[in-house]
Amino acid sequence: MTSPIGLSAAIMTHPARRARALALRDSIPELSLQVVEDPDPYGPGSCSARTAVLAWGAVAPEATHHLVLQDDAVPVADLRERVLRRVGERPAAAISLYTEWASATSSAVHLAAWLGQSFAEVCDPYTPCIGLVLPAEAARELARARPEVPQDDVMIAGVLRRLGVPEYVTVPNLVQHATEVSLTGNTPMGLRLAACYSSAAHSDTAPVVDARVDLLPCFSRSYGRPYYLERDPGSVSGWSQRGLLETLRRRDVDVPALQRTAARRSADLHRAHPDLRPDIVISLWITAWLAGAELRRLLGDHAVAPVEVLDRRLGQIALANIGPGIFDQYMLPERLLELSPVLETFARTAFTEGVTPSGARDGRFPDHRSLSG
Repeated sequence: MTSPIGLSAAIMTHPARRARALALRDSIPELSLQVVEDPDPYGPGSCSARTAVLAWGAVAPEATHHLVLQDDAVPVADLRERVLRRVGERPAAAISLYTEWASATSSAVHLAAWLGQSFAEVCDPYTPCIGLVLPAEAARELARARPEVPQDDVMIAGVLRRLGVPEYVTVPNLVQHATEVSLTGNTPMGLRLAACYSSAAHSDTAPVVDARVDLLPCFSRSYGRPYYLERDPGSVSGWSQRGLLETLRRRDVDVPALQRTAARRSADLHRAHPDLRPDIVISLWITAWLAGAELRRLLGDHAVAPVEVLDRRLGQIALANIGPGIFDQYMLPERLLELSPVLETFARTAFTEGVTPSGARDGRFPDHRSLSG
């Protein structure tokens, strides 16, 4: 018989944003959220790690799990009920309620959404923590931490790795990120909206595909180009970066044909919207195409045709965020929101070409014959 879940909860904030934290607390009275402020608001460095230590230390003595929200979290209305349900499914895990739309973990969320899975693995070297639930003992261990880095997400990831606590993010995300100045100094990184946020309950008749994802097509904001993450148990995070070209050649993809197709598909979009960086437009097309191609491969391994899952609403929500997520730090928020429908359509077209290519056979990765259109 499963032990009952006892959930305590806190909000971490800065004194300058106390009013926002109180409003968030009052919007979810059923969680009895404690408000925890930065103990040294005018001290050196980022406040996030030192505040997080106190927020995780607010775990109740009788709690089995502890939730910490940052004050810029925008949770679903029935957050407590949905958190308890997810914790019941994976009680020994760290469960993030959000990952931002251009993170490496967002790529895992995208595939999980199409596959009908309720969780995706965290594959970034940090722990997404705008909304995070931990087993109580992990929370207490964090409360004893002496931060060696200023960022709470990096500090938390290190402690969880040391404890051997697995990390997952919910699909859909149960917390959205408020589009305001960042508490932790990340404003230059853009809006950082959720990879797949939905406040509605979704049900469909598409099959749940129990596929283990070992290879993730991602986009690097540091270099402005796509790359792969491959499962690697020997690495610190459990994943290692792989070069795009070497991985595509391993998959027998005609790389020059892929590049030519991407350039051809991207030219019209850049002509219509010259303020979109042409290299990022091409990278968006390739990233979305690769996501479709990888989904097709995973479905083929389980004898599921793409048409059986492409009506899945959560997959469509995740897909709509690929384009705006990639362009998030390359343009002003107002312009990004204005162009989001255009970017969504462009990414959807690329994804569709990847997941349903005319030249792919037997569920295998699309080869050069599917890139000649």
